Amino acid sequence: MKEKINQLTKIVNHLTAVELAFFNSVKCKTSFSPPQTTTINHLYSKYCEDGWRTNYDDRKRRIMKSCAEFWVNNPPKLSELAAQVLNNPDFVPTKDQYKEMCESKEARNFLNPEGAKPLYPAGSLVKVSRISSGPGQWGEAFIGKFGVVIRVRKNEQVYPSHNSDFLYHVLLQGSTGMIMFPERDIKLIEVQNES
Repeated sequence: MKEKINQLTKIVNHLTAVELAFFNSVKCKTSFSPPQTTTINHLYSKYCEDGWRTNYDDRKRRIMKSCAEFWVNNPPKLSELAAQVLNNPDFVPTKDQYKEMCESKEARNFLNPEGAKPLYPAGSLVKVSRISSGPGQWGEAFIGKFGVVIRVRKNEQVYPSHNSDFLYHVLLQGSTGMIMFPERDIKLIEVQNES
């Protein structure tokens, strides 16, 4: 157990505030309760055991930096973690943080735009979560409305206000015509089966 504590001492700056408080309370102990042992083992496997820190090479660091730049420009999701990556060149994320930032659908589409597929194919039920068309009152009445994706097309516009890969033609609830939204303005509605 002492060896695990020593290994965790080397990565203490990667621990969350709660993990750090726990670690500081047990690092000088010689015997541990069963819950403390379980927590130490969990922290060790999370940060040390699988060799993640040694596998986090220059290629992964470069990918992480590219993804961090993407997430900083597309807030709020992962913007805090992205800021950590960009502001601290020595920052090593956990394996889970790397997966979340660099292996999600959005990141894969960003890293490989030619092979990108729409997040919401035709027939998907969606909800308008925001309107990113810029200043003014247009579209505020659509926020929170549900709709069905009727058609999806590649976004050929190449200016910063339309940086979404796909445009979705959505038939909104209570509407007779389709309205076009960029991918970032809508989100998928989970349909629950009642059995």
